[in-house]
Amino acid sequence: MKRATMKHNVIRYSMIVLLIGLVALAAGRANAQTDQKYIELLSYSFGFAPGETARISVTLRRLANPQQPTVSARIQLLDTEGRAISQSDVIRVEPGQIRFWDAPRNQIPVSGEPRTGRLQVRARMVVTTSATDFDPESVMPTIEIIDGATGRTLQNAGKRFLIFTCDEFMCGSNSPL
Repeated sequence: MKRATMKHNVIRYSMIVLLIGLVALAAGRANAQTDQKYIELLSYSFGFAPGETARISVTLRRLANPQQPTVSARIQLLDTEGRAISQSDVIRVEPGQIRFWDAPRNQIPVSGEPRTGRLQVRARMVVTTSATDFDPESVMPTIEIIDGATGRTLQNAGKRFLIFTCDEFMCGSNSPL
């Protein structure tokens, strides 16, 4: 009888320890996910027409901090009302690298201006990093408008973005901007 009671107690206490461990693990994961830093970059307005491609590039300066971790970026094109009309997949950028996303005008299902189909847009880029001391100025975005027929750059806008730090609930499509 004592042996059976002792066995039940061992099982009961083992289950309690296991449950406490699972709760601690879940809390640790939730805390790790909130340790992200979010930076939102908004470009000035620009236009492009059918046959042209908007290329939005992002570079992570190596000199800012050679030890900094890889960042993730998601890029959107916003219409004149601030609605996302096209969006990239997540882009991973390591220090010193250049990554870009091409948005051909012909593949954006919005009518644009009458007669020309030209779109007036701005780019939004949300950068996510795990570095707590990340310098937003180390992100160097650019915009090019490329002629689809020749591949030549028609317009190049350097770092013409406004930079905001935000949290996961105030960036991207949830942003009040």
